[in-house]
Amino acid sequence: MAEKKSTSKKRVPVKKSTTAKKKAPAKKKTTPKKKAPVKKKVVVKEVEEQEVDIHRPGAVPLIIYRRIAMTFIFVVATALMAVLYLATVSAVIHVDSTETPLKAQFVANVYEVPVLETDVGGTVKSGTLGRTQTFEPTGESTTDIEGVATGTVTLHNEMSFAQQLVATTRLLSPEGVLFRLEDGVTVPAGGTIDAVVNADQPGGAGDVAPTTFTIPGLSASRQELVYATSGEAFTGGVTTVAVVGQLELDAAAQELQDELVTDAKAMLRAEVGDDLAGESYEVSVDEQVFSIEADTEAAAFDVTMTVTVSAVYYDEQALAGIAEAKLYEGLGQGQEFIRIDREGMEVRVEAYDVEEQEANVLVTLEAQTITSQTSEALRVGRFVGMSAQEVEDLLVGEGVATDVSVEFFPFWVDTVPRLKDHIYIDIR
Repeated sequence: MAEKKSTSKKRVPVKKSTTAKKKAPAKKKTTPKKKAPVKKKVVVKEVEEQEVDIHRPGAVPLIIYRRIAMTFIFVVATALMAVLYLATVSAVIHVDSTETPLKAQFVANVYEVPVLETDVGGTVKSGTLGRTQTFEPTGESTTDIEGVATGTVTLHNEMSFAQQLVATTRLLSPEGVLFRLEDGVTVPAGGTIDAVVNADQPGGAGDVAPTTFTIPGLSASRQELVYATSGEAFTGGVTTVAVVGQLELDAAAQELQDELVTDAKAMLRAEVGDDLAGESYEVSVDEQVFSIEADTEAAAFDVTMTVTVSAVYYDEQALAGIAEAKLYEGLGQGQEFIRIDREGMEVRVEAYDVEEQEANVLVTLEAQTITSQTSEALRVGRFVGMSAQEVEDLLVGEGVATDVSVEFFPFWVDTVPRLKDHIYIDIR
């Protein structure tokens, strides 16, 4: 029994020691696993120390990195702005172009059956019409008829005896106009008597206003006692009468001519019909007679007239097409039409032959042109680097434009960009 107890007591320590030996290696295996995090912490601490210790030899300060980053951002932003600038910068040049007249004038042939492309289909007609027409004077024309002025005077005698005056006794006005008594008279002493006097010379000088007359045939002392006065103006020296003047005769003749031409045109058009819209006339006055002379008094007068009206009727649309083609032939390079006066196309008969049914007409068609986009004067390369004022001075000085304005974008730009495809021309 004693041995068993001792045996059991010895086992206990053995188990304990065995357990301790086995646990020791277990601690060694776990120790390396815990070293890794410890080292990481040390590394982190070293980095943190480096960021803080900027004065340590070999270390790169954080501000350098920041400057590098800011420089990079600035360069990128500058490049982006440059790209945006180049993509958006532009200049629009508004040009009020100078209008230049252009005229096409040529002779076209009119035939019943056109042969050439420049010929026009048409026909020729002619007719004569005459008439006598009576006109009444308007009273607007007047003329002065010269005569002898006459009037009545009162003869005064302040002497104590009568004064006899024979016919043709002279009376003189203050203006020096001489009159003569029509009949002999005797002026009673201290009394008066009326008598008729006539101007010595015809004309308007005898139409004097009321005045006092002396009698130059009497002595100077007697002239103060025997004299004449007039209470009314003398008349008859010049008389204005209504007459038919040359202007009125011409106006009456023109009125009659217009009526005859209108009637003749209507008759010729009725004969031709409405197929040929174009028409041109030649009028000649064969006879013109007035029943009175110019500046004659008359209650009425007659005008006799005969006119011949020759008409050329033609294809208006075809002639207009030829005229426009002539205009385009004369259009210069770098020009374009802004207006063609088709309604104002003039067609005048130059020659005609009624029997052959052919005629020559002078055609005139006018248009207005302006400078076009293709003009060398508006080549965009000319304006590169110019200011708005320089562009205006150039184009106005050359006569290309009457006014010029330039719009720049962006707003701070004040010269035309060097990128030609960013320059735009607007013709107004």
